[in-house]
Amino acid sequence: MDITEQKQFTEELSRQVSERTVELQRSNDDLRQFAHVASHDLKEPVRKIRTFQNRILEEFGDLLPPEVKLYLQRIESAAVRMYTMIDGVLHYSKLGNEQDPLETVDLNEIIAAIKTDLEILIDTKKALITTSNLPSIEAHFTLVYQLFYNLILNSLKFAKSTEPSRIEITSDQISNENGNYLMITITDNGIGFRPEQSESIFDTFTRLNSADKYEGSGLGLALCKKIMERYKGTITATAEPNNGAVFTLLLPL
Repeated sequence: MDITEQKQFTEELSRQVSERTVELQRSNDDLRQFAHVASHDLKEPVRKIRTFQNRILEEFGDLLPPEVKLYLQRIESAAVRMYTMIDGVLHYSKLGNEQDPLETVDLNEIIAAIKTDLEILIDTKKALITTSNLPSIEAHFTLVYQLFYNLILNSLKFAKSTEPSRIEITSDQISNENGNYLMITITDNGIGFRPEQSESIFDTFTRLNSADKYEGSGLGLALCKKIMERYKGTITATAEPNNGAVFTLLLPL
């Protein structure tokens, strides 16, 4: 049989796929660079808004009527949310460019550092964070820190106002038909969410609650998902309204 035309078609198709792949990669790189530059540059004006708002309150606070102070506080709240969102975009844009070699990361040290960084919020929420059987893993310290920082911060932000926050982090090794995995669970006693929202919470800029009541950029859990994909792992969540949430991480061994 004469398969010349089939071979020509296959070669042409392969050439077009290669070209499209290069174009897509270039487009993705451009978008990532734009997000990085834009988010970095946007930080400065937001920082100035917060600086001068604080100076107004400090220097003229005694002269301002209560309504003006309330307006300034709302400006500060909005600026904080904007800064948090910009910071999230910056971290999100940088993810995927991590080219450093893997290192041994002690998860116990990661959690201890996060407790120190979130000390004020932990105290405010009267939170107790317990860990058990956490190992060391081969990864990048910065990415693993971002992963657990966002998960713990998420539990603290969505804690119940009626009781102290409780966060438990445990690990175990499991096996299934796909291989051996390190399973890490983060369990809290917060406000939870509806079961049908268990996948959408990992989408970029998804918010399940009012921004006025619960702060956040809607990027934290999306960043967690991207970090887990970076290590060929998965992250899932289960919860019930007002009955806490459980986040499960599976990392291939």
